[in-house]
Amino acid sequence: MKSEIAFDLGIQTYTVHQLSHDDSQALQALYEKCLDYMLLVDGHPAGPNAGEKEFYNVPPGKSPDDKFMFGIINHEGELVGLLDVLQGYPEATTWWIGLLLMVPEARSQGIGLKTVEGLAEFARSNGGRAIMLGVVEENGRAYKFWTKVGFEFVYRTEPQRFGEKTQAVIVMRRRLVEDK
Repeated sequence: MKSEIAFDLGIQTYTVHQLSHDDSQALQALYEKCLDYMLLVDGHPAGPNAGEKEFYNVPPGKSPDDKFMFGIINHEGELVGLLDVLQGYPEATTWWIGLLLMVPEARSQGIGLKTVEGLAEFARSNGGRAIMLGVVEENGRAYKFWTKVGFEFVYRTEPQRFGEKTQAVIVMRRRLVEDK
């Protein structure tokens, strides 16, 4: 987490940095602190190497070089959040949020909103025209958050397996540039 600030949140006590493989242990600790999310989505805690594996988790046809792992760092230098983003997926000018995760004590403080706004500007300045994501249907709180920050329903998938759970995914999209 020694990298330069990736984008500004406009909050003095938090910064966003691009993570590297060297940050795997800090990411693993973040996953362990977010047990509620892991249980909601997968039905079990994160595996022992989840932090390390996340850097290489990309869909077919994409490379880890297309992936941005942004760490949200508090004023004490602790990793309190993750923004996992894939550039150019599923289309060349679309960015895909794989995960926005905050430790429980950092939630509902406006940090997520500021992170999404910072990402929107970052993506737009790098040729992004839209951001997409998927929310597991059981995560109503996340769906409400994403709607609040400008994402719209695109479609609902058939139920699929996530760890020990089977859930549908709601795919959402936010335009960064108005279509002409």
